[in-house]
Amino acid sequence: MKYGLHLLLLTLLAFVELPAQEQVSQFGTKKHVEYIPGDLPLILCSPHGGALKPSGMPDRTYGVLGADAYTQELTRLTAAEIQKLGGHRPHLVLSHLHRSKLDPNREVKEAAQGNPTAITAWKEYHAFIEQARQAVIKQHGMAFVIDMHGQSHKGERVELGYLHPPSELSQSIEVLNAAEFIAKGSLALLVKRSGRSYTELLHGPRSMGALLSAQGYRSTPSPQIPVPDEPYFKGGYTIARHCTGETTGFQLEANRSRLRDTPANRQKFAHAFAVVLEDYLSGHLKISLR
Repeated sequence: MKYGLHLLLLTLLAFVELPAQEQVSQFGTKKHVEYIPGDLPLILCSPHGGALKPSGMPDRTYGVLGADAYTQELTRLTAAEIQKLGGHRPHLVLSHLHRSKLDPNREVKEAAQGNPTAITAWKEYHAFIEQARQAVIKQHGMAFVIDMHGQSHKGERVELGYLHPPSELSQSIEVLNAAEFIAKGSLALLVKRSGRSYTELLHGPRSMGALLSAQGYRSTPSPQIPVPDEPYFKGGYTIARHCTGETTGFQLEANRSRLRDTPANRQKFAHAFAVVLEDYLSGHLKISLR
């Protein structure tokens, strides 16, 4: 009888999908970079939310030096909200150095400006993204990268960067849906896997911009704002470098007011973003965050 009950329990457990366990962080040299492995085909990166300013490390002398306030907190909250949906976690890659010391979202010359410690951190940051990418592709066959940023442009809006400036996004539907144009952006794999046109994914009714707007967060590109006004961040080094082959994704630029400015607003957006990602990834790629 005991053997039969034990066998029954083992059989039942075989059909139960247990939630992912909290993953242990991996750190680079001097803990300037952190990688938290997950079990979803989703990688969240935070390059400009770090606060460390080591006294022996010189400041960068050119480029943007200011941090994207609260973006690391927003990235962690988003991961936590995704886990609440079904017990699974995205991979996280976080830079802990202040942007005045290192800008991981630039090529190494501008990013580190010759400082050996900064160069090491830059290499470790992108090596962790690559480590996550390879693990995800091996497990799931593809990877989705979201580079988390913050901006303070006039007009409260979330900017979604697919590597196209407004001048390109303003072209005709025929040009936007052409294979050579799609290849220039970060959603080429998504077009291939979803079977949707590029314009549908850029600013259609099921685009990321449309789904965020439906949650109350004005976004561009979207059906309401298919072509962003300048200034607009189209996506930078990280997305251009890592969204190739079996990887797709975008750069997210979160406005500060009503989104990053208070703990309550960050929590609210993180929850909304997790819900939107579930809808977006399941609808376009049949990937469930649950």
